[in-house]
Amino acid sequence: MKHVQIPSLPWEEIKSPTGKFHSFFRNVSLALGGIRNTGPWGGGHPFDIQIRRLPGGAAVCPYHLHVGQWELFVVLRGTGTVRTPDGRAPIKPGDVFFHPPGAPHQLTADAGQELEVMIVTDNPPVDGCHYPDSNKWALRPPAKVFRMTEAAYFDGEDTPVADAKPYPLAPAPAAPPLLPFAQRKVNQDDLPWEPWDSPKKKFHGDSKELSVALGAKRNTPTGLGGHPFDLELSKLLPGGCGSPFHSHAAESELFIIVQGTATIRADRETHTLGPGDAVLHLPGEAHQITNASDREELIFYLIADNAPVEYWHYPDSGKVGLRSPRKFFRTVEAEYWDGEE
Repeated sequence: MKHVQIPSLPWEEIKSPTGKFHSFFRNVSLALGGIRNTGPWGGGHPFDIQIRRLPGGAAVCPYHLHVGQWELFVVLRGTGTVRTPDGRAPIKPGDVFFHPPGAPHQLTADAGQELEVMIVTDNPPVDGCHYPDSNKWALRPPAKVFRMTEAAYFDGEDTPVADAKPYPLAPAPAAPPLLPFAQRKVNQDDLPWEPWDSPKKKFHGDSKELSVALGAKRNTPTGLGGHPFDLELSKLLPGGCGSPFHSHAAESELFIIVQGTATIRADRETHTLGPGDAVLHLPGEAHQITNASDREELIFYLIADNAPVEYWHYPDSGKVGLRSPRKFFRTVEAEYWDGEE
């Protein structure tokens, strides 16, 4: 189990020459063993978590869009504005909003007060940024910022020939329609708690499926209408247990405790955690969360990636579950050629 106490992480500072762009950040995912801008394909995590704090009047970065990366924001405290092609929209504590690839955006704190947000991003293998105000581009890799000068496809590769026909480039793919920012933002306080429980109430709780409220299809990867990660706000009553003890074959799950005391069972260990604690369970690690208090509610964020294919193992009962088709069963060992010849 990978665990950090977020308030104990140091604040790192980034500031432009005049302070127009200025913020402090805590790299939660790096503290949990992630690698900057690197997903599972390079030994990193499928998503990245940061806490960002902006001084009054400062912007976190220039107005920009990402070519491949998704970003999701949760406002923790303070107020500010988000600039998009629709204009500037005010934001307040509890607001949750996202920017898919191709959506220009900029976050700025209101004058006179700090703004603190949690930022969740995916880690695509390739990404680039465009900065409309300055007409710059940045590519990752190779981590370069530049302005473009249009060139012919064979420029520098072959000797120019007068009146040569231009090389027929493949057409650019059609960009997906961009939702207005107002449809990409919700406030978690406006969403009702949705209760759930098992038949005999051994497992029960309440949740606010924030990504689903933002239009994502549940348990669906991006190409089919989902988001690259899923965000939920969950609540367990005193003594409540969130789910059977289980592991994921492909999915990573990160828990951030907001309120109360949690008992985390992870493989053969048990840990007691409180507000500000973040716990990451990578694929293959069995885990379970329980409210350790007999008086106080337990509230936590759950962040998971949306693996295209997934199944679960339940060590206590010896079951396996498939996401698609939605089936649960117990396995009976067989030889590889059994039933084939």
